[in-house]
Amino acid sequence: MSNRLQQAYDRAKHWLREELPEAEAAAANSLTRLMERARAYLVAAEQLSADEAYQVIEGLRMDLRDWAHDLHDSSQELADWARFDVGQLEQTIVERLLATADPTWVELERFQRGRRELNDAQA
Repeated sequence: MSNRLQQAYDRAKHWLREELPEAEAAAANSLTRLMERARAYLVAAEQLSADEAYQVIEGLRMDLRDWAHDLHDSSQELADWARFDVGQLEQTIVERLLATADPTWVELERFQRGRRELNDAQA
């Protein structure tokens, strides 16, 4: 990805993080309104009493809440796995960089030692 695109991606991600709480609140409000509409539908279409419809919707609300908690737990597991995977990847990259860097430092040291010896010989 080009530097320009990476910067745009970073800005968009930052913007989304700032806007996410508002979007979550709007989604929660929308879901609440939808549940109220479902309760009204049950009363009208199924000829349930308001109390019966309330019980049905509360059961649905509890199921949705449980599903959300399960989803959150699954997301945490995925995030934990991803962090482990990223950690493994970082470790592999560091090991390879060190393996690449070590011969370079050895060669640099050899070059500097040769320069010192040449300077000593000239002095």
